[in-house]
Amino acid sequence: MVLVAASPLPNLDAQRVKAASSGAHLWWIFPAGFDRTHGPFELIHHAFTDDEKQFQVASIFNEEPIAVAADGDRVWVVFESLNHKMEVVSGATQFNPASELWFITKGGALQLCPSIAGDSLESFAAFNGEAWAIVAGEQVARVLHGDKWNSVQLPDAINECQARMLVVAGGALNALGQAADKSIKRFKRESQAWIESPIKAREFLYAVDHSARFACVTGNRNGEEVLNWIEAGELTPIVEIAKQSNATRRVLGVADGFACIEFAGRSTQNTAVRKTLISVLASGAAQFNEPVVLRVQSSMASRWYHLPILGVLSLGAIIAAFLVRALNSPLNPMENAPSKEGAVDSQALAQTPGTPFKKWRRILATAIDLLPCAIASLVIFKGEYAIQILIPPLLSPDIEISLPYIAMVVATVAFSMLEEITFGRSMGKRLMGGRVVSIHGEPAAWWQHIARNLLKGLVLLSPVLTIPSLLSPMGAGIPEIISRTKVETTELDPN
Repeated sequence: MVLVAASPLPNLDAQRVKAASSGAHLWWIFPAGFDRTHGPFELIHHAFTDDEKQFQVASIFNEEPIAVAADGDRVWVVFESLNHKMEVVSGATQFNPASELWFITKGGALQLCPSIAGDSLESFAAFNGEAWAIVAGEQVARVLHGDKWNSVQLPDAINECQARMLVVAGGALNALGQAADKSIKRFKRESQAWIESPIKAREFLYAVDHSARFACVTGNRNGEEVLNWIEAGELTPIVEIAKQSNATRRVLGVADGFACIEFAGRSTQNTAVRKTLISVLASGAAQFNEPVVLRVQSSMASRWYHLPILGVLSLGAIIAAFLVRALNSPLNPMENAPSKEGAVDSQALAQTPGTPFKKWRRILATAIDLLPCAIASLVIFKGEYAIQILIPPLLSPDIEISLPYIAMVVATVAFSMLEEITFGRSMGKRLMGGRVVSIHGEPAAWWQHIARNLLKGLVLLSPVLTIPSLLSPMGAGIPEIISRTKVETTELDPN
């Protein structure tokens, strides 16, 4: 599928988003401020390849652009006049497979082009790799050829119109003019000449730029907009475009059908919401499909770095567990020496027999510790991230997907570590009747609690490390082995 956009025309609302497309590349500009009325202004790029539904911020401007045009893989942006000259910048999109992003020229920056002499711009378009402009008050069109703007005479019938515009449709550059009686005149650029192609279109609003067939949007007395084909100068209505009070809609082309791009913004006292939606109209359909939300595309480069790091840490933890287990063996003479594992007051915990903490209790205690932090993570990472709360980073090539899970684990480890250092047990173990002690049954030292909880966090981030815990009858795993601790019940177990 290929997206193409409508050129901004003078009779459109000045506050509407400026959009342009060359087919495979879609561009639009709108303010990035909190209330969406002030700068800075973002140049957004969307490459509709492989049915991707993502966009990225290609560039940011402090000044508001007045026009944008695109052709092929290149985009042109025009800024308002300064000293009777309008500045133009341009860049070509290039795909970087390492980061999976599209970039504009080297370093992602737009390059300065020759300025357009004049104070205001009536229309701006691009065709065959060249930018075209109509400057207010001039009888000619300007075309950027190389590093110079050349003049091309416009048809007299176009210059007699109140509104003049350049549109790429039907594989040709078209000059349109709208007279005072709302009638439209159309001339196609063929073989260095303008060929008249009359059309009849009442309440003409704008034509669809870079469309394979000539199409336009018209209005009616009820304020509704209609998308039309133009064949042999006659309009054939395709579909009505529904109006929305909080959205700006612009018709785009998609292969044999059409699409509609919608920019919806809503701001409150403390928050601002911005959505970018594209809804598709398939060939022969009578209405647009449900809008699809476009999401900001971020670089995938270095997002997978957590996988080798977790792999190395997991392997190191397994090796360390084997070494510590060997040291804990009864054959080790050091185990026969008197133990002074902890300096915590032994009266802080009642001296009860060391009854092992059963596996099902350990699982429930861990779930209780995770629950409050999971709720907090869901509140912080709301919306589309909420469903990712149970995706650990070891199971995701993109670390961003696992951010809610990572936040939950980090918060759980921090609170559990503080509770165990202070009270010898976390909230979950307190509710399930367990406590952490050294392997000799004495109160564990502070460093043992820290080591145990850090390793517990590693196990939660790398679920493969739970295998020893699952195989152990009592659920003891790598954290207990390395930290030389164990979990026992605080009450006698009759079983």
